[in-house]
Amino acid sequence: MLSEKIRFGLIGCGAVAAKHIEAIGRLRNSTILAVADKDRCRVQEAANRVSADMYLDYRFILDRPDIDAVIIATPSGLHAKMTLESLDAGKHVLVEKPMAMTVEDADLMIEMSGSKKKALGVVYHNRFNQASQILKTAVESGKLGRLIWGSASVRWYRPQKYYSESGWRGTEAMDGGVLMNQAIHHIDLLLWLMGDVDQLSAFRATLGHDIEAEDTAVASLRFRSGALGSIDATTCAYPENLEETLTIIGTQGSVVMGGKKLDSFRFWNVPSVPMTPVLEDRPNWYGHYEVLRDFTESLLHGRAPSVDGTEGRKSLALVRWIYQQTPIMRFPRGGDSLCKPTN
Repeated sequence: MLSEKIRFGLIGCGAVAAKHIEAIGRLRNSTILAVADKDRCRVQEAANRVSADMYLDYRFILDRPDIDAVIIATPSGLHAKMTLESLDAGKHVLVEKPMAMTVEDADLMIEMSGSKKKALGVVYHNRFNQASQILKTAVESGKLGRLIWGSASVRWYRPQKYYSESGWRGTEAMDGGVLMNQAIHHIDLLLWLMGDVDQLSAFRATLGHDIEAEDTAVASLRFRSGALGSIDATTCAYPENLEETLTIIGTQGSVVMGGKKLDSFRFWNVPSVPMTPVLEDRPNWYGHYEVLRDFTESLLHGRAPSVDGTEGRKSLALVRWIYQQTPIMRFPRGGDSLCKPTN
């Protein structure tokens, strides 16, 4: 039986955990009772910040009957294992993106969520941006007409240090590349607006970093509706992030959302809908606040989270499809010739 306040356990106290802590601190109907991380300094800092119990082993959180739900904010390769254990222990789960590294694991998570009658939510906070909500409403109401084109562009920069300082980053087993780590948020939005993909062709390569996974990728898409589109993504945009944009073109209007950040419209030409000003100068934790607000309310009111496991699976499945179809090409750093693609 849930109380009037959802009692969370936070598993993983790395960089993204700070956003969860900040968000829950602003929600009247939720609190954090315990935090866990194998790094003693990180978990101690998080515990002090929220006045919560701390553990070096997350399984102690799962053993506590006073904890209703857990947030999993660990490296991506641990998401599936920890989610399955948490659901099996009778906890609701909110897991950071990607929900798993394989579609098979995602399916197991969704199946266990149903069999245990516990909620499974996935953190895709860009869906809650004001601009995203405005565009979604325009698309669903038919204001853009029949959709013809949809594309997502992520042109970011990550120095080698970003990958080197955490051994799991850039690995195929624990992280994936630019599609699985950075661009998956934008792929989620693209599918949310355009629908499913039924054909694709793609290239991916490791061009600027010493990592296992890709740092640059492009994909051409045909959506089930017949519309066409694309994804292009890189973490090689030296020396700083250039843009993250989403373009939607229909028979009755065209929109480009984003720029430096995905929180406004670069271009809006929908004759039947006047441009709505988007005033979204919000802190970087605000998207997580909206995710947690929705997740908490879903538990209190007995409904599914807005981004449940089935929704979270869609972008993962598309990335895995690209990965399975497309080998990584590698250029020698500083060289001109193309190395043989990896298997």
